[in-house]
Amino acid sequence: MSELPSGWTQSTVENLIANDGLFSDGDWVESKDQDPNGSNRLLQLADIGDGTFLNKSHRFVNDEKFIALNCTELKENDVLVARMPDPLGRACLMPTLPQRCITVVDVAIPRPGATSVEPRWLMHFINSPTVRETIELLSTGTTRRRISRGNLSKMELPVAPLNEQKRIAAKLDALLERVDACRARLE
Repeated sequence: MSELPSGWTQSTVENLIANDGLFSDGDWVESKDQDPNGSNRLLQLADIGDGTFLNKSHRFVNDEKFIALNCTELKENDVLVARMPDPLGRACLMPTLPQRCITVVDVAIPRPGATSVEPRWLMHFINSPTVRETIELLSTGTTRRRISRGNLSKMELPVAPLNEQKRIAAKLDALLERVDACRARLE
């Protein structure tokens, strides 16, 4: 990545987060903190697909625990990055869901902010083979590999101008829709 196209820059993930953004881990919510009758959805690693929100979990916390644990509310188009396998570093966008949502500590939340990069572009870039290789190299652990938010934040990425990011993200979205359609036909 020594020669960048005209208008592109190099930045760490951490420096892509604008003042109105957020870069955080999910919340430390233990089993004892959960409430099946709670109104706040607790997203799990199983919900984070490779470019797709999988919507598999059915865990909740009540409003009192949400406040007591000082939980971070997820917003539509937050990038959700799985800090544990499989695969390590997979990312998706937070969809619109009918209830307030939080996520577990093993999910990183880069929310670029309105004055930063396009979230769809960032998600696709994190899911790229080159970035996944870097994530694997920066991961630690012997029994279960994980990437720390600190290591994730220091990864350097080539950053396209905003209009180019939107164009790239739209092309990748269209391509992945075609791949999914082909996969569905094969099944």
